[in-house]
Amino acid sequence: MRFYGTLEIDIREALKRKDLLFIDVRSPGEHAESSIPDSVNIPLFSNSEHHQLGTIYHLYGESEARSLALEFVSPKLPQLVKQVTETSQSLIPLLYCKRGGMRSLSLYQVLSMSGIKVLRLKNGYRGYRKLVSEGLKSYRFDNKLVILHGLTGVGKTDLLMMLEKRGYPVIDLEGLARHRGSVFGSVGLGTQRSQKDFDALLLQKLDSLRAEPLAFIEGEGRRIGNVYLPHFLSEAMNEGYKLLLTASLEKRVARILSTYNPQNLAVQEREELEQAISSLKNRLGRQRTNQLLNLLKTGDLKTTAEILCRDYYDRLYSDSRPETANFDLVIDAEDLEQAVNVIIKHIKTVF
Repeated sequence: MRFYGTLEIDIREALKRKDLLFIDVRSPGEHAESSIPDSVNIPLFSNSEHHQLGTIYHLYGESEARSLALEFVSPKLPQLVKQVTETSQSLIPLLYCKRGGMRSLSLYQVLSMSGIKVLRLKNGYRGYRKLVSEGLKSYRFDNKLVILHGLTGVGKTDLLMMLEKRGYPVIDLEGLARHRGSVFGSVGLGTQRSQKDFDALLLQKLDSLRAEPLAFIEGEGRRIGNVYLPHFLSEAMNEGYKLLLTASLEKRVARILSTYNPQNLAVQEREELEQAISSLKNRLGRQRTNQLLNLLKTGDLKTTAEILCRDYYDRLYSDSRPETANFDLVIDAEDLEQAVNVIIKHIKTVF
């Protein structure tokens, strides 16, 4: 389809092809908030420039905004062309902006005049977001889920990764969300993914597993940090095959410390831990919270983790105990290698 003299491609067709590189020409802020998975951000305008253009557009109209945009982008064109060609290499650059409008069009025209084969994405990121929203809304989940349950530090995420290395299908929800699912869930992981990015990555993962009869997943609530699971996935988890992992408090604390790596805790991560502990004041009380903050300041993360397990996590996730819920199998996860072997052997007899 030709539009404004450009060669456009529909998002459904684009996602099927292996010879394209999605290039997001929106501002860095727009790209960071949500984008097409695996796309590369080569922005026409900085965050500040994008903000200025929006202000000018609303105050003085489209003509004034276009004039300012030309001033901003003209000096950058040689570098933009170089970035696109070096980044794309043997792939065909597929440009997209918010709606498939002037930003992708302007760079498309410059690249075309330079003799570079290039495409534009019809309807831009908005078209992709519509595809994801409709895809999740109408998704039919046919896979059987094997859900790993257990108290904090029992090794659920480690076992998922071990199962994946052995070739078993895995849905790592916390990895997709970039959040571990608790008040400490974002410590050391940077900014949590937006709902839009989580939705996109989840749909991409689910589509890749359509042919699989089952998939392993960690037991989660409806919400992971600030993102929510689609209803159909929560229902599938409720109806899935449930495995409960158990381990001693000592082993769980050791795994928690391994995750947070207290020997190399960065200043920012320590501040994030302090903020997370402070947020528990209503649950734990002022005295216990202050004790935990003092332990953190002295570097005693072992005692900090022990107290948090006993006084917070184990009470919060009390349903992850053999006596409080119906599980299809209870597995000793003191030794993760033995645990993964037990899981695989058992699953082979059941499915």
